[in-house]
Amino acid sequence: MNKVTHQANSGAKQLKRATLEMSLKPFKSLEQAAIDDVCTEALRQWQPLIGMAESASLLLWVSDGSEILTWNGQVEDEFEWGRYIGFANEEMFSHVKDKNDPHVARLYIDNPVRFTYGDLRKVVDSFKRIALDQFNVQLEVGVPFDAGPEFAYSDFKYKDHPEINRAELGGSFVSLKADYTVVCSWSKLKADTNAYAAYPDGIPEGTPFGEFLGRQCASFLPALGFDYIWFSNGFALSYFPWTYLGANYNGTDLPLADYKELSSKIMSFWDLFKQECPGVRTEVRGTNYGTGMDLAKDYIPLLELYEKKYLDFPPPNSPWGALNYDFGLELTGYMSRIAELPGETYPYRFYVNDPWFWQNPWWDYYDHEPHDIYGPLSVARMNAAGALEMPGIVEILTIDTEKGELWADGPAEVIPYIQKAFREAPDEPGLLTWLYPFRELHEAVQGDNEASSRVFFHDWFVRCAINHGFPLNTVLGTDTFRTMSSEARRKLESTILFVNAMWLDDASITELADMIRDGGKVLVYGDVRQAALLELLNLQPTDGVGLEGDFDLALSFDEDEIYGDKGERKLRHRADIGDGSLGVVLRNKADAGTRVGAVAIQDGEERIFALSRTLVEWNGGRIGWVRGSLPFAKTGVTHLPVRQENEWMDTSILLRYMLQDFGIMMKQVKQDADSQSVLTFVSRHRNSFIMTGCKQDSSVQLKLRFPDGVPLFPGQTIVLGEGEAELYSLDRTFRDECRVFVNQQERSRVSCREISPTPSKVKRMVRTLSISNLLNADVTIYPPLEMLALGAIEIKQGNGSIVDWHGMQIGNRLRLDGITGTINISW
Repeated sequence: MNKVTHQANSGAKQLKRATLEMSLKPFKSLEQAAIDDVCTEALRQWQPLIGMAESASLLLWVSDGSEILTWNGQVEDEFEWGRYIGFANEEMFSHVKDKNDPHVARLYIDNPVRFTYGDLRKVVDSFKRIALDQFNVQLEVGVPFDAGPEFAYSDFKYKDHPEINRAELGGSFVSLKADYTVVCSWSKLKADTNAYAAYPDGIPEGTPFGEFLGRQCASFLPALGFDYIWFSNGFALSYFPWTYLGANYNGTDLPLADYKELSSKIMSFWDLFKQECPGVRTEVRGTNYGTGMDLAKDYIPLLELYEKKYLDFPPPNSPWGALNYDFGLELTGYMSRIAELPGETYPYRFYVNDPWFWQNPWWDYYDHEPHDIYGPLSVARMNAAGALEMPGIVEILTIDTEKGELWADGPAEVIPYIQKAFREAPDEPGLLTWLYPFRELHEAVQGDNEASSRVFFHDWFVRCAINHGFPLNTVLGTDTFRTMSSEARRKLESTILFVNAMWLDDASITELADMIRDGGKVLVYGDVRQAALLELLNLQPTDGVGLEGDFDLALSFDEDEIYGDKGERKLRHRADIGDGSLGVVLRNKADAGTRVGAVAIQDGEERIFALSRTLVEWNGGRIGWVRGSLPFAKTGVTHLPVRQENEWMDTSILLRYMLQDFGIMMKQVKQDADSQSVLTFVSRHRNSFIMTGCKQDSSVQLKLRFPDGVPLFPGQTIVLGEGEAELYSLDRTFRDECRVFVNQQERSRVSCREISPTPSKVKRMVRTLSISNLLNADVTIYPPLEMLALGAIEIKQGNGSIVDWHGMQIGNRLRLDGITGTINISW
């Protein structure tokens, strides 16, 4: 960002709220002075983040929520808190064998303090007082409720009321035999005679858990000074938060449940909880999965939760990516839940430390690399005005370690990356914009349980594609899209609209066709069944039956370069989770505007698998289509889908290949077929292109070419020529700005450098890019739009002569032809 922009924005708050999450472990003494010291140090370390926001909050991880369940209104009573490292309630975990297992919970220090409810209130009050007195911040404090057994020992959950850990559906108990069970939100409690704050005479037989928790919270939260509650790890949404399977899908059969029954069970908790605890903000962590994934496996009615205003914010991005490196899953889930909003903004969450277990991700998983900052924060949602919205809330999980340490190195290293990501926030859509059918997916499964398989395919295919380098980081909900004016929709002219075929009706197909015929670009994925869409794509249903099973694939794309054996191009297609069988062929083989990119062949029968189409009268408009399939094997209960053997292709990579037909080449050069693809995202900021990505395999290189040519990144040199995509050796985590693209036929080693601006007649000259060693090159420049409008741009050739660029402007860019030597571009 240049100096002018920095000065203009220096007084603006970039966030609505900054949230720090913390356990009680740093409080190793309950003397008031010691409590104050901890509160002061915690807020001091993270003050630069808090300073970015209009408000702040602290999510205080007290225990696992059992302190709420057992609360009887007596502040002098002690409670069990999260003072362990490892798995509490170890008998609930199949992978923990016995008490000698090193995974079993151990006290984090020899003699941790004993907390009473009064002590907890003292900590809450101290944080609020110090935040206001020393940092001039009005601090809210929230408390989590977690459904699982791992954080703290809980007699209530596992000895007194184990019945709440069972999910009944359709008259029987549902179980996938996952690693452990969690509290089922729609369970009912057996009677007991213990005194509770909301039930002084005990719990009546059959009390719904939602009613019990709601009444207890209505007493506990104000009494202890808490302002909101956070439902952790999928609680109140899914009984199976840790597996991609659920009550509706066991890995073999789909569907298994009825939408109305299962979604009503979930909503029964929410209705009762909100009835008993009205006016208290409830925030959710959500599951590890996306909206469509959760609908397919568990019929989670997120749309209803949004519309009833039970949530002010959608769930944030899942922290699971840090643990399993499935960043495609993280970003697919994130975009799917922010496509539409229940309120005005949405959160982003970053996993720095872990106060329960041995890992602290910034050190132990990320290697101090900011890919899980830059990747999710390249994501933005488009609103009804066509503007891009970044998250208004940043949440830090957590600011303390498993030993109760407040490591100052963490915030010192992490916060600058967050600040940079917000300084360079997307202000235009990226290369692609996912038109996400948030409402339509809910309506599909609500109207027909059998639609679960199509909905399952919807998000999982995109997850696989992102993991293969598909540059998707802008999302637009269909409800929002329908409310956009024609002026707002013009923002979509610079992006490829990415659409799943399943939800499109005749009206929306007509709308998309009109956009394409007016020069727009659309990329469709999934099975095409609608007559109007088939016609637009020059496809038709085959006369024979749809095919599934094993196929050979014939591809005509320029594929990734692999030094080792690529292997055969084969596909194993499962119709049950693959959006049905393969069943389309070309309508008109002589159509000059159709380019077939992939064909699936089984016993001599062919099915079109990918193509694109454009006609002269479409004014540059184009539609692409990739049928797609999921490369998942049938297995038992697993957290994530198990990949088919490598001989079977993951066809989600064809989405990235299909971008070639739109003028975008993003090839990857790999040592062998097992090399993990580079994650790539392209966002727009002040008319620049910001290339963000992560190499899980640092040996992989990129070959890039965009419609304007080969991108140049400041500080880097590239050998280019012959109009080809050229090889880049980028960092493991990269975030590089591009404002200059080059086309040239002769080979040379072209460098792009940032140099100090020199005195000029042009006003407000703050930056100069120097491009050297060009050979009869065509150069396209994307300067800041405000500088372009002011004419505050100067281009000098190496001999010092000034280039008159005023006749070279094409919309938001400048085009210079036949440049040799060096040019310096200043604004």
